[in-house]
Amino acid sequence: MSCRDPNAYTVRAMSTQVHRRRRKAPRRRGAAPHWLARLPYLLVLSGVGAGLTLCAFHYFRKGSGLMAAALLIGALARLLLPESQLGPLAVRSRSVDCWTLVILGEMVAFVSLSVPPMNKTGLVLAGAFGVLIALTMLVRGVRLLIAGRSSRTGEGPPG
Repeated sequence: MSCRDPNAYTVRAMSTQVHRRRRKAPRRRGAAPHWLARLPYLLVLSGVGAGLTLCAFHYFRKGSGLMAAALLIGALARLLLPESQLGPLAVRSRSVDCWTLVILGEMVAFVSLSVPPMNKTGLVLAGAFGVLIALTMLVRGVRLLIAGRSSRTGEGPPG
């Protein structure tokens, strides 16, 4: 027994296997292409890769500055874009991802500005980044400490 419509199904001779046509899921109206979700991740990855390449060619400050900028742009993208447009850049919660990228970006910028030979302006900028990192860690520690105390007393989180 055979059918005239080849798209409906195919019956092979001497076989019980039937191949049916698969339907694609309908796309939502206004949905972005799937490759667009990987664009922020690819920008961060290419920025870090280009920075590592510059570092390999003995342009340490320019390369590490490019890596720091790529990480900070990744943090900004993670903060502003919805999770459907981030692809592999969204791994943990939004706050953890943003803080991780910001701290890594600032630390790389600090290292890039603090390597010798350095002029006075670079030293001041490196010190400012160091103070900013220390203040960030201090604020996070105090917030965690307060949240831990309020959970022991039975109060809910502030906010």
